[in-house]
Amino acid sequence: MTQEDSELMDDSPDALPAVLNGDVEPMEGVETTRESSGGSPPEPSCEWSGEHTWEVDKFSSRRDRKLYSETFEIGSYQWRLLIFPKGNEVQRGADHVAVYLDFPEASYTPQQMCPKARFELVAVNQFDDLKSIRRDANHMFTNSATDWGFTQFLSVIDVTDTTKGYLVDDKLILKVRIKVQREDQIYRMSRKETGYVGLKNQGATCYMNSLLQYLYHIPYFRKAVYHMPTLETDEPEKSIPLALQSLFFKLQYQSSSVNTKDLTKSFGWGTYDAFLQHDIQEMEAILCEKLEEKMKGTKVEKAIEELFQGHYINTIDCMGVDFKSTRRQAFMEIQLDVKGCSDIYASFDKFCEEEMMDGQNQYKADGHGLVDAKRYTLFEDFPPVLQLHLKRFDYDPARSMMVKINSHYKFDLELDLDVGNRKYLVPNANKTRNLYRLHSVLVHSGGAHGGHYFAFSRPKGDKWFKFDDEMVKEEVVKRAVDDQYGEEDPMPISNWGGGGLKYAKQSTAYMLVYIRESDWDRIMCDASKDDLVEHVRRRLEAEQEEKERRQKEKQEAHLYVVIKVACDTDFSRQIGDTHHFDLVNFEDVKSYRIHKKTTFEEFKGMVQTDFGVPSDLQRYWVWSQRQNGTIRPDSPLTDQREIDTVLDLQRFKDKQYAPQEKHALMTIKLYLEKPDATNGMLKELEPNDLLLFCKLYDPFKRKLCYVGHIFVDKSMPFKEIFGRLKALAGLEDSTDIAAYEEVKFEPSVMCNELDADASPERTQFLQGDIICIQLRVTPEARSRELRHPTVKTFLEYIQNSKIVNFRPLYNPKDDGFKLELLKTMSYDEVTTELAKHLDVDDPCRMRLTQHNVYAHMPHRSPIKFQGMDSLDIMILHSRQYTNILYYEILDMPLPYLEKLKCMKVNFYNDKAELEGEHQIRLPKDNTVEDLIGALREKLGEDYEGKAFRLMEVLASKIFKICDPQATLETLREAYWTFRAEVVPLPDRHGNLFIHVCHFRSDENSVSVMTFGDPFWLKIRSTDTVADIKPQVKAKLDVSDEEFAKWKFAYHPRQMQPIEYLVDEDIVLEKFARVPSYSESDDTKYYGDSGAFLGLEHEDSKPVKRSVPSRYGVYERGIRIYSN
Repeated sequence: MTQEDSELMDDSPDALPAVLNGDVEPMEGVETTRESSGGSPPEPSCEWSGEHTWEVDKFSSRRDRKLYSETFEIGSYQWRLLIFPKGNEVQRGADHVAVYLDFPEASYTPQQMCPKARFELVAVNQFDDLKSIRRDANHMFTNSATDWGFTQFLSVIDVTDTTKGYLVDDKLILKVRIKVQREDQIYRMSRKETGYVGLKNQGATCYMNSLLQYLYHIPYFRKAVYHMPTLETDEPEKSIPLALQSLFFKLQYQSSSVNTKDLTKSFGWGTYDAFLQHDIQEMEAILCEKLEEKMKGTKVEKAIEELFQGHYINTIDCMGVDFKSTRRQAFMEIQLDVKGCSDIYASFDKFCEEEMMDGQNQYKADGHGLVDAKRYTLFEDFPPVLQLHLKRFDYDPARSMMVKINSHYKFDLELDLDVGNRKYLVPNANKTRNLYRLHSVLVHSGGAHGGHYFAFSRPKGDKWFKFDDEMVKEEVVKRAVDDQYGEEDPMPISNWGGGGLKYAKQSTAYMLVYIRESDWDRIMCDASKDDLVEHVRRRLEAEQEEKERRQKEKQEAHLYVVIKVACDTDFSRQIGDTHHFDLVNFEDVKSYRIHKKTTFEEFKGMVQTDFGVPSDLQRYWVWSQRQNGTIRPDSPLTDQREIDTVLDLQRFKDKQYAPQEKHALMTIKLYLEKPDATNGMLKELEPNDLLLFCKLYDPFKRKLCYVGHIFVDKSMPFKEIFGRLKALAGLEDSTDIAAYEEVKFEPSVMCNELDADASPERTQFLQGDIICIQLRVTPEARSRELRHPTVKTFLEYIQNSKIVNFRPLYNPKDDGFKLELLKTMSYDEVTTELAKHLDVDDPCRMRLTQHNVYAHMPHRSPIKFQGMDSLDIMILHSRQYTNILYYEILDMPLPYLEKLKCMKVNFYNDKAELEGEHQIRLPKDNTVEDLIGALREKLGEDYEGKAFRLMEVLASKIFKICDPQATLETLREAYWTFRAEVVPLPDRHGNLFIHVCHFRSDENSVSVMTFGDPFWLKIRSTDTVADIKPQVKAKLDVSDEEFAKWKFAYHPRQMQPIEYLVDEDIVLEKFARVPSYSESDDTKYYGDSGAFLGLEHEDSKPVKRSVPSRYGVYERGIRIYSN
């Protein structure tokens, strides 16, 4: 069986690693290698294949336990074959030749760059190739698994039997065919296979990804987005049009999956928003609304309407009288019932069916009073792109919860909305042929309170593709369409005595997108980067080229070595300016990214060109990290003749501290010692020579600088070394200096003064240690208030110095100003410095608030007075450091303010209208009664002696009346809105109040959506609905015409069906006998946040495109905050 005859299998059970002990010399032999990818850089798929042949001569006379072939290259990786001619000793009584594929670079190749290979090992039968033995395997080659193969590959008996054909002229021929594929995210590309790429999920953004894929594959929509005007100064994180243009451009031209972070940042979203689940329909409505705003006044102003907007006519046709009411309404999508409907046509039938308005539901016709009528909806026109939202979620009263409807619901590849003699259209509708072709199916998988979204689409009208976040693959029609109908299938469980159980198909179509056949060519037009304005196109192309360059760099990372070369010039440039501790910042030195096969002499030639140092006068030292965290030149490369290629430097790599490489096989850090300036020669190193570096500190200028390096004998006293260092620094020999050893700087600075009589050997100095010298500061000089008289105090200052960006809390987006502070400063010291900068007389009037690193906004709670010990703690949020703090200038000292409660109270008049908002400060131990007294004083004489009530309001409902004796400390103003109003005087019937709310019905659920301002309505125990109607009408000042449309209903509690009331119903009987709150025997309140008298009517101040979320009232809906 050949490789072409069978698929290579994953990790065959008898495919094992070899157990390697000791060094093995490569085996001599005749070898040929053929690599199909040639010498050119790898293709984006990063999958290469090739084969290698190894002819093992004098096989029978070999006495080695194991043999290696020479290394060969396939897929830009180095390989070699390993055999055990007499069997692997791990296998007792071994009677087979063991053969393995080995990856010799595994010991120094980072995990993420290690190759995964499918390979076939072949023992060639030199008489008949059909009898060749072939074994295949699949393996990830890593440092812990460097080889893989077969312990029992070829019988020793078969090999030694010359009649079998495996050993001819004492030569064994082995072949290996390798197919390499890297295990790396950058290779998970789908464009090469499908022509499309996916979108990355930020946490719970699958709903958005599905929507964006569908919209992108409407070329007319993409073209409109490309034509949206932007400025050259715009940034994608702050401009929705530019962010969407960039995302669509990348979907069209990028070879790997696309990130959506720029787009969500342009929405004003933080990390929290990316982890909230939402509906596709909700996202589509709000996104299109925002885009319509951005398109106003441009040539694409009507593009979204032209694509998605249709119209239907709501008609009320009165019976017995000559009166008909019609209302034309635009729609962007149609919501279709799934429950009780078998297919899409049944849903349209239900949408357009007539509803009788009779009995208690009669219609009040102008001039005719209450009459029977029929109400129905017909379409005036359909849009070119028809979006159908399937109502898969509903409220189940039996379980008191939202459920998903998974029942079978069929939809077709073609949708004819002219069926039944155009029964869905009004008689005078235009004559456009309404035959539609299915373009996309957006799917929800999961339950009512969570799940996953993905999309099926056929971008060109033929093949279907599945877009599931980053994954894109071609699909058959059955999976894209038929399997998304949903249904409950019988699931037999024979072990438990037969079937009968059913399971719901959780993956069901949630939104369907059809395109009208007559508009198909126009909608599916060409949309390319040429539609972008020039400055945007240039910008996106440049970003794309840079991304491809970085991607290519990642793809070829295992072929390259990075060598960073630092010299004294770098130390002089950095120390005292951008760097103070240790010797150098390696991010700011000369870096070479060179092929791993580059010879060391070639590398030295590059250094000679850049540094001007001849190759034969270059001496390199290898840097090493010590246990205390410092990095110093540790050992010289004395015999450079042992280094053939730069890859040989890998044995000098400090594996304990070296970070995992991303763009190279490894990074080697070298110190280039230049020849002595006086004689132009390198010092010949002696066994006791010690390399020391010197820094000079000026306490009067607070300046640190680099002086140079010297070689000293380990036993030399420091007083002699100090003399050489003074000369190196240009100081007089008589200068009195203090010298310190710079030991470490984390977690605190350690800088010890050196004893002149000691020696480096006695103080355990090592190669590359640093000595800092300075003029010795006399007590008189210290009395001049030197801020940092010693190098140790100066380094401690540098270590703890922090530039803090202070921003005003009232305007968090303001850049504010910056102050240089110390992380060790106390709370009082920070506020003192801040008050001094702002010219505030009392630092206690400063209040600080931390920065939220996730929301990029102020933390919701300020820092309490002296509530944090140091600045270091203030700038730490969720284990991440930031340099931002927010400030307020208070009108009173913070310690006093913290003893007060600041309450925001909304005052309403007797018509339930907001009169004003009042800020009131009182001590926390004061009561609600005290708060009402303070409000009464603010309102003036007109309210003296009047009784007030204070209520907690949320979501347009009154949750409770506050107890007058409750302390203010128990009130949670961050959550509730507090509302105060005058209580009417009691009459002979007492004061009985019921809770009244405005609401509208939710088409998706039995729950209702409250809006507006709720209120307490004073009633009598015997009042009927008819009795209270005039009172409600007068209180709310509603016109007769409008009030006639209002309906009264009783809402018993959350998520329970409402009960519509008729005029004869006694209102108070609907509420519980026990009032929810009583001030006295005469004053009682009925109803609460769940139970209320509902007034159903249209919201006069609606929120445009408001879409309810099924995820719960405590999870906020989608918002796009960008202006």
